[in-house]
Amino acid sequence: MSQVQRRLKNGSLTSRTKPAILRTRKRKHSENEDERQVKQPRVDSTEMPEPLGDVTSSLNVDKERSSGSDGAVPENWLKFRGLTCTTAPQLSRKLPLPKLGWADQGQVWALMCRKDRIYPRCPNYLAKHPSLQARMRAILLDWLTEVCEVFNFHRESYYLATDYIDRYLACTEDVPKQQLQLIGITCLFISAKIEEIYPRNLSEFAYVTDGACLENEILEKELVILKKLNWDLSPITSNTWLSTYIQLAHDISQPDAMEGKEEGDDHGFVFPRYSPLAFVQVARLLDLCTLEISSLSFTSSMIAATAMCHVMTPELATTVSGFSLDDLKECYDWMAAFAITVHEMGPVQLKTFSKVAQDDMHNIQTHSVDLETLERAQIRLSQIRSSSSRKSPEVSEVPVAMLTPPKTDEKARMVMEYSG
Repeated sequence: MSQVQRRLKNGSLTSRTKPAILRTRKRKHSENEDERQVKQPRVDSTEMPEPLGDVTSSLNVDKERSSGSDGAVPENWLKFRGLTCTTAPQLSRKLPLPKLGWADQGQVWALMCRKDRIYPRCPNYLAKHPSLQARMRAILLDWLTEVCEVFNFHRESYYLATDYIDRYLACTEDVPKQQLQLIGITCLFISAKIEEIYPRNLSEFAYVTDGACLENEILEKELVILKKLNWDLSPITSNTWLSTYIQLAHDISQPDAMEGKEEGDDHGFVFPRYSPLAFVQVARLLDLCTLEISSLSFTSSMIAATAMCHVMTPELATTVSGFSLDDLKECYDWMAAFAITVHEMGPVQLKTFSKVAQDDMHNIQTHSVDLETLERAQIRLSQIRSSSSRKSPEVSEVPVAMLTPPKTDEKARMVMEYSG
């Protein structure tokens, strides 16, 4: 006889008796209610942490927050807060930004100018690398522009990779030339993951090196570079400065378009309104100057402003950049040889890409200048310096050393594979 049958025989089980599982749930539910009524959390206002700013997930916050017995905040955490949080603008240049509906224009400009100063640019870092020469750097960057065009990468990805390469080599010593291509493709791999919406797979980065760099080598070098750069991966590049200047120049040249904008428009100065053709004209000069290592003698904002001086007008460039003509004089004299060389090439044509939107094609990095163009500009710069008493940064010599391994001879096939 079962337990239920015995209970029915004895009359201990009635129709009003509930299953045991329901009684257990009800008892647990009432116990939880009592706990919620008794255990009231009390928060002391003195124990509340201060606001941490933004993008804390990308940092090891728990490790950085650990402080000593005196409660001092670690230096790295203070550095991060100083990069992302500005209490009051401290400007050494005039403020050209218009009123923004989504942020305070003074703080935005102050943060941009501050990043322009604190990210180092060292033109003499090759002295610490006996096996590297300035021409090798130019060959590497020229090859990276070809890779970016094949992959349809944005200009910002290329300029971020260039910044990572220069900063990594500036804080290391005695890098062999066989490692230069690995450093370059790894820096492009890092910048693509930051900038591109759909970055390429790791295997594709290894493929364009013709077997010179393996996938595991790129991953290992990525960790080394990130550690050397202290994870400081958000500089304001000369490409970003140029986009800002061109946008301001358009607003100045067409004030009628700004009159119809409502007060406090949240989309103001967010979407580009300038001519793509005007942008690529200045960007070509910027690309040529970037190949020359002596361009690191000037800040990114100054390089972009000086390029606008040569392609457009000095008055417009000083208005949109906040620099004076005296501030740009040394860079202007240095860039004159590069501007003349670009001018001799004629106007640049806006390239089209099948898988890129029409309003975004000017942002794709193209191989518009090559090493021969750089050599002509360097020869002209040497002639100008020999016939003039102007002071300018030392131009690098042009040795015959080549980057090993050389560039691939299958570029036409790669273009068809990746663009098709």
